[in-house]
Amino acid sequence: MFAYYLVLLARDLIAAAGAAPARSCGKILGRLAWRLDRRHRRIALQNLRLAFPGRSPSWCRKIGRESFAWMGFNLVEFLRTPKLAGQDLSGLFRFQGWEAVKRARARGKGIIFVTFHFGNWEYLGFVPRFFNFPAAVVTQEIKNPALDGLVSEIREMMGVEILPKTESSATLLNLLRRNGAVAIVADQRARKMGLEVEFLWRPAATTSAPAILALRSRAALIPVFIAFDGKDGYQVNFEDEIEVPGGLSRSETIKEITIRINRVLEKRIMVAPELWMWGHRRWLNPGK
Repeated sequence: MFAYYLVLLARDLIAAAGAAPARSCGKILGRLAWRLDRRHRRIALQNLRLAFPGRSPSWCRKIGRESFAWMGFNLVEFLRTPKLAGQDLSGLFRFQGWEAVKRARARGKGIIFVTFHFGNWEYLGFVPRFFNFPAAVVTQEIKNPALDGLVSEIREMMGVEILPKTESSATLLNLLRRNGAVAIVADQRARKMGLEVEFLWRPAATTSAPAILALRSRAALIPVFIAFDGKDGYQVNFEDEIEVPGGLSRSETIKEITIRINRVLEKRIMVAPELWMWGHRRWLNPGK
């Protein structure tokens, strides 16, 4: 319960602070975590060395430290959600690639938004309030039930339905049949429904859930990213729809779609590596 009450206290303190001081504090906390959390710092550095073998150790340390800083920034922004939930956010979010969403909606088969731990991903939960159709996010449950309930409550304040990973596929298919949207995070190491496909030049267990759901529902697959614009707003980028390839077996199609999803994330990482979450074990056997 300690973690639960700590998050409650942090939420209340952050809500009382202004946006700029809270964000600065978040980055400071992230950099402090970089110094103190030896385990995840070691994982981040190992991942960066594998992904960027030609880069110097000092460059890897810099990117790792900034990645932790953005994680702290994200945490603070997430805890500010209750303060923003009742406000008019039309001036806070800017959209690029909205045409891909409109084209997908016109087909009437629903949309699977593929998301990643990149940029300020938690605030993608605010995006459905700009839609005129139902949307839900598939999330990983937190082991601490009290903390899981608190986090889910904050996410629901954004205006999105929360569905645990254990939710039956029938629920997701029903939402898509109503031409709704489902968001699935696709960049953590998959223990179930995982395929070994290349990610940043080495095999990585990658979830095949978006590809399988797309084949079953015929919904559009659209990757989406969000990042702080450096001022006081957020830029949301909808990527081009990932096409379902023809002429392949079902298993080959699922694998090819999963590879294409990884390629989309790779391109973003190459441009802004500090915005991705490096401190988790993305590769099961990183030394191979």
